[in-house]
Amino acid sequence: MTKRHDQCGMTPLLPEYHAELAPFFNGQSNPLCGYSLSALIIWKTHVYYPAFAVNGDDAIIARLFPSSPEKDYLILPVPNATAWSPERLAALCRQHGIPRISFVHEAYLDTWGTEAITQLFTLREQTDYEDYVYKKEDLAELKGNKFSKKRNLINQFLREYVEKGRVKVEAITDSNKEECKALLAHWWGQKPAEAQTDEEVLGEKVACTCGLDLIGTLEGLRGILLRVDGTVKAFGMATDLTGEMADFNFEKADPDIKGLYQFFDRQCARMLFPDTPLINKECDMDDPGLRHAKRSYHPHLRFKSHTLELIA
Repeated sequence: MTKRHDQCGMTPLLPEYHAELAPFFNGQSNPLCGYSLSALIIWKTHVYYPAFAVNGDDAIIARLFPSSPEKDYLILPVPNATAWSPERLAALCRQHGIPRISFVHEAYLDTWGTEAITQLFTLREQTDYEDYVYKKEDLAELKGNKFSKKRNLINQFLREYVEKGRVKVEAITDSNKEECKALLAHWWGQKPAEAQTDEEVLGEKVACTCGLDLIGTLEGLRGILLRVDGTVKAFGMATDLTGEMADFNFEKADPDIKGLYQFFDRQCARMLFPDTPLINKECDMDDPGLRHAKRSYHPHLRFKSHTLELIA
């Protein structure tokens, strides 16, 4: 039976292809989290997987759904997305047999104009996938009245745990990643039964596990963990995105420890993003709790995503 990627003229995007594709992504400027090469590699489940092809000076990336090919989509070519006219994108869709391009940044719409685009594509905003972007300085320092509640919670955590020598922060390595997986399993176990069958939630768990497995071998992927009384109670992972922005892919913390999340989030900003002034914390997936949490940190920018559906 022909594999879906063979039908599309593509190759599965496996970790061993990172070095080959890195030159395309190192200079890319798309700020959406879906354009992090390392993140693209780790986001695969039993339902979908990433694939790629090379077209001239650009990498072409797809997410393929073998059992539901009508869900397949491309993302914009990397790194020269805005150089591709709507006509070229339409031809690209036909070439690979994938009539959809998702995670289209507004810069592409501004470059070519909606009138030209909608002659060939149906344009739709991906309302669940608006990225929240923060100044690293804001998250690392939490200065000003708008962050006073965060600082108060951190101070409580400092008094109860840090000042008593109960806390240790360290890099995620082969020697401790299984402990992070144990915390991930605890997080998963607290999800209601209906959430555990949700494709997006399950995808996050699988991708997070894959990310933990690949730390230390996949360039640009890094993480830290936090122990309380010797037990891992929080961990976070990040990947490269653009020259001035990195992607904060995963952050898990025990919700029963007051002030832990706020303290750990600040530590992640300080330790995982040494060279980038902006941090992309990805989208809220239309989750009210997640939306409230992301907005409470006062994003500097929010980037919308769009889908282009080829008109038959």
